[in-house]
Amino acid sequence: MEIKRESPLIGIVTARKCPSCGHHEVGFTSTDGAFHPFSPGTRIQILEDPAAPGPESIELDPAPQETLQASKPEPEIPWVPYPVKEDRSLRLKYGVMVREGLNTEQMSGDMFEAAYVEKLHGLIEREIYTPVAVILDRFFVTPHLASGNPKEIAFNMWQELEEIRGPIELVKAWLDEPNEESLVNLIRPKTREDMAHEPVSDAEMKEELEQLTLEEFLELL
Repeated sequence: MEIKRESPLIGIVTARKCPSCGHHEVGFTSTDGAFHPFSPGTRIQILEDPAAPGPESIELDPAPQETLQASKPEPEIPWVPYPVKEDRSLRLKYGVMVREGLNTEQMSGDMFEAAYVEKLHGLIEREIYTPVAVILDRFFVTPHLASGNPKEIAFNMWQELEEIRGPIELVKAWLDEPNEESLVNLIRPKTREDMAHEPVSDAEMKEELEQLTLEEFLELL
């Protein structure tokens, strides 16, 4: 979208959930209340014309701001089985984000499964450069699973791909019985001797998970 100087659109940057598919959109809401989404390749023009009305002269419907505030996500913290936290590839494979305040010592298999599928959902939602169907075809030859919105794609992958369910089952087994056998299965094909021992803070792990891409994650599987 190109904003021409002679008839500029003036508004405020906002975010919303797409009414069609439910994914998060960032764009701007113009003075008439219309939402204009940003997308890769969108052309914009920032006008520095002093004669143009500034933000202080714009009166917008408060609804977009209320929607943005209402949809603000709760703070989250990273979680991963503690024996693998110091190995980067393993913590990226098994690491998930959970609600801040959750007693992670009481992590259950069902809680991990929900967080793991949500992690997959987030990775799909952030993938804007390569079509998800292309990525799925590359790793699993299953481009048909990339049908629907990101949440539906994540569910399809969880339901149909053993490679996606496998890590969930391994962590569930370790949570049920955190013994040597379940740990060996968790870190396979690595061994204890192969594992890296590089301490990492929760803040650093959270940043790693936020920077993880869908392709990088699928390669870990």
